[in-house]
Amino acid sequence: MFKGLSLDQAPPISVVLRFFFSAAIFGMALSVLTILYPIHILTLADPFSLAALHLLFLGVISMSMIGSLFQMQSVLGGHPIPSPLGNSFIIHVLLSIGIVTLAGAFITQLAPLFVLSATLLGSAIVYTVFLILPLLFKSSLHNTLRGMRIALISFFITAILGIVMANAYAQGNFSEHHITIRSIHYSFALIGWIGALIIAVSFQVVEMFYVTSPYSDWCKRNVFRLIPAALALKALWLFLNLPYIWIFDLLLGGLLMGFFATTLRRLRERKRRVSDVSIMFWYSGMFLLFVSLIAYGSYLWFEHEAILTIALIAYALFALSIILGMMGKIVPFLVWFHLSSAGYLDTPIMSHIIPVKQIKALFLLFILTSLSAGIAVYYPPILRITGIFSFFMFAFLGYNLISALKLYRYTLTHSQRFEQL
Repeated sequence: MFKGLSLDQAPPISVVLRFFFSAAIFGMALSVLTILYPIHILTLADPFSLAALHLLFLGVISMSMIGSLFQMQSVLGGHPIPSPLGNSFIIHVLLSIGIVTLAGAFITQLAPLFVLSATLLGSAIVYTVFLILPLLFKSSLHNTLRGMRIALISFFITAILGIVMANAYAQGNFSEHHITIRSIHYSFALIGWIGALIIAVSFQVVEMFYVTSPYSDWCKRNVFRLIPAALALKALWLFLNLPYIWIFDLLLGGLLMGFFATTLRRLRERKRRVSDVSIMFWYSGMFLLFVSLIAYGSYLWFEHEAILTIALIAYALFALSIILGMMGKIVPFLVWFHLSSAGYLDTPIMSHIIPVKQIKALFLLFILTSLSAGIAVYYPPILRITGIFSFFMFAFLGYNLISALKLYRYTLTHSQRFEQL
């Protein structure tokens, strides 16, 4: 089941944690924006809504996913990322400043900020893609690595289209294809980048951490053929203004619905039946994905904007739930692995690195955030409550990460190492 893991090639723990901790910081910034401007954020075309959207999908979700890529490429691919400390630092700085300037550009509508943010974010994403993607093509044909390739290519396309739109915002001149470009930008970001990477990582993480039966060979073999094909054809149909574009949305929705059903079944039939709070994030994530797909299908039929808002919020929360669930397993594992592989005698067990009660508290805050966000679609003032819950959620996520890092450093300083004679 775990063939191909090369844990000895894992990057330093700081490489991953800097991205995870930054995601918590951007989450708190998003929460403050939500508290201050709830009505604006629920209006999808509003500048504050666009700022919040990119803080969420770039600052929280993509920041977390890039950190995970640095870890998983080295472990699964067998080809470690060169100079991981230096390269991750460059990407992290460019991405962080780019996200801040993009949010500022949407809020202030200042043309120079759009240009600066496009330059920084474009550089960060292109740097990431050209650093990691060639390594993925050198690796064996592992299904998770196939999905990571599709995700990175989609991320690259998303960035290029984002640069085009940022240039249009800077000049205040939108072409006749602006809506088409925006639709393709969202499709490749949400499905090609976020969706494909979550599916790819699930093939490894769900089977490994929860000891489930493997996903079917048909699923692993074909899902990463159908997703790029459907996205490419949808983009072509949009540019040519051809009818029946909903067919591709139906295909992509069907693939995600299949992922929902398959993952839910594996979690329910898992062989490791011990209590594990992190699995609740996976259950909630699958439920939110289901809600998002049903809501989007309803929007295609009824074309009611509130339903589209529900679909987008549920999809974002689906991604966030999976990310929080994976962090709850990956961070303790990394701390334990780096300490034990270095030979420290007092290496803490995983359940002590981030205690169960802290993961439960984080899950409760996530549920409160999700429920209030859903209500806020029809009663916008509630979104302030959502912002408060989410602020404490991201703050608590940061606290969990800092606690794990402090324990790691404490063990490095105070524990004895096994000296081989």
